[in-house]
Amino acid sequence: MSPGQAPLTTLPNLYLFGLPGVGKTFCGECLERDLGYSFHDGDQWLPEDLRESLKRGHGFTEEQRDRYVAEIARCIQVAKDMEQQEALRCGRPARPLAVAQATFKRRHRQQIGARHPEFTFVWIQANEEARLQRLAQRGSGVDAQLGRKMKLDFEAPGFEEKHLVFYNDQDEIEDLQQKSDAFVQNLHETLSEVTCCTGFD
Repeated sequence: MSPGQAPLTTLPNLYLFGLPGVGKTFCGECLERDLGYSFHDGDQWLPEDLRESLKRGHGFTEEQRDRYVAEIARCIQVAKDMEQQEALRCGRPARPLAVAQATFKRRHRQQIGARHPEFTFVWIQANEEARLQRLAQRGSGVDAQLGRKMKLDFEAPGFEEKHLVFYNDQDEIEDLQQKSDAFVQNLHETLSEVTCCTGFD
């Protein structure tokens, strides 16, 4: 952690959402490595039939999304409980959690926020060209073609949906460590809006 950055105990639980390819997982991994978060990739909680839909190049039905968001909320509670138990066992403070998942629909983000009101939602965004290039380079899961289709289903946060915005556009930086350092610096500036503002308790 760089000098002047917020102590670990002041950092909020974060829910990173946004389109496939914007770098949610990269952001979460940086949070874990550089700021001491416990990171959870929500895609690891996908039910098997949703995984099969992606393999076939299809998006999710409303029924699948509804079922998945309930599973996300359940898994977040499990992750919180496990972190508390591990902290007690090791005699240390519990780490803040970061969860990354696209979560296209406003009502689903609101449902997760209602179940876990201590989470701050962060809308991760990126340049569209960079986003599609990242998807094309993945080689599995959501490719660029499906990524274009899925964008049509994404509901941007409304005025009533409290959230932060983070632009993950470090693609011009080739060195991975420099990219990570730039990300952490930019993210810490974004998080200062949370730690200095009681509106995100």
